[in-house]
Amino acid sequence: MAGPERLRALYVLSSSNQLYSGIGRNLFELSARLEGRVAYEFAIDDGDGRNRKLAEEYCERRGIPLHVGRGMRVRDCLDFGNRDLPALLMRGEWDLIECLSWANAATNATALDHADDAVVAYTPHFQPSWTVPMSAREAARIERVHRAVLARADVVFCDSPWERDHLRADVADPERCAFLAVGCTFDDDRPGPVERAPTLLFIGDLAEPRKRFDRVLDVLAKLLERRPDARLVVIGNRSDSAPGVIPRSLRAAIELRGFVPEDELRRAYAESHGLILLSDFEAFGVPILEALARGTPAFLSEQPTTRGLFARYRGAHFCPPDDPEATAAHIAHTFARGRDAIAECLDDRPALRASFDWDGLALLKWQALSSAWFWRRSWSWSA
Repeated sequence: MAGPERLRALYVLSSSNQLYSGIGRNLFELSARLEGRVAYEFAIDDGDGRNRKLAEEYCERRGIPLHVGRGMRVRDCLDFGNRDLPALLMRGEWDLIECLSWANAATNATALDHADDAVVAYTPHFQPSWTVPMSAREAARIERVHRAVLARADVVFCDSPWERDHLRADVADPERCAFLAVGCTFDDDRPGPVERAPTLLFIGDLAEPRKRFDRVLDVLAKLLERRPDARLVVIGNRSDSAPGVIPRSLRAAIELRGFVPEDELRRAYAESHGLILLSDFEAFGVPILEALARGTPAFLSEQPTTRGLFARYRGAHFCPPDDPEATAAHIAHTFARGRDAIAECLDDRPALRASFDWDGLALLKWQALSSAWFWRRSWSWSA
C-alpha cells in the first residue's frame, strides 16, 4: 500500500487553550515543520479573543485555512464549545483529526462524535485534575471525555515518559502512546555569557496555584540571608500585578515584568544565573528546557515528570520543594561557583539539542502519523 503523500488534517482547538504558552508553541512549531507532509486546517471557537487572535495570526502567516466558530458555554466543561464544529466535521474532508488538551471536554467530545474513520491524533498535555481549580462535576466530565479520546485515538503524543506510562492503561493499544517532547529552537535560543549576576528567574502564570510562587518567595527570603545581592525577576501572565502577594521585606529584590515579548524573554534567560520553578506539577516545563539551552541552571521541585525529562543534564538541580533553607543553600552554592556552573550547563547543550530540537521532533511526529494512517487504512479495508 502506498504511503500518504500529504495528509489532509483538521486541528481542532479551543480558544480556552493558552496558545501563548508551551501548548501553543508546540502546536505552531510542529505544524509549521510538517506543512510539506500535512495539509493542515485549524478550527477554533471565538470564545476567548486572545487565544483566537494568536491562532488567526499564525494561520495568516503560514497560509493555513482557519475556521472560526461561534463559541458557547457547555455545562460542566472548562472549555468553550463550538456551535459550528459539527457541520465542519461532517464535511468529512480530512484524513486526520488532531485533538488537543485533556481538559477540552466540550471540544474533544464533538470531534470524537464526528471522527468517523479518520485517523485521530491526541496531544493531552495531561496533568492531574487536582492541579486545576474545578468542581467535582467538571472533573468527572473531563475525565470521561479524556478516556473516550484515549480509547479512540490512533496515536497519543505524550510530553514525558511519565505521561506515556500513566496513560497507556487507557489506550486500546499501549504502543499507540508515543513520547514526543516539547522542543526548543536552538538557533534562536543561543547561549548566554558565562559571567552573570546572582539573578534568579521565575517564569509562570501566577493565576495557576500549582506554580507555587509562595515557595519561590520563601526560598528568596532564605537566599537573601546568604546573598544580599541576589535578585529575582518574575515574568509571565499577571506577574506584573502581583505586588500584593510579595512581603514588603522582599520587594526591593524583585522585579515584576509581566508578559513580555519573545526577544525580552530570551534576554532574561541569558542574563540569569538560575531559573527557579518549584511547582506542584509540570506536564513538561518549557522554561526548564529554554533555560538549559541558554546555559542557565534550573532549580526544580522533585517530581517524576521533570526528573524523567531533565535528570541527565547537569544544569538541572532537583530540590526539596518544601525546604526553603536547603534550596536556598543549593542556589547560593551554584552562584558561588560562578562561571563554572554556567560552563557545566553549556557543556550539555549538544545532548540537549539532540533530544529537543524541533526538526527532529517533527520527523518523529510524522513517522507516528503516517504509521497511524497505514494502520487505520488497513483496519478499514479488512473490516
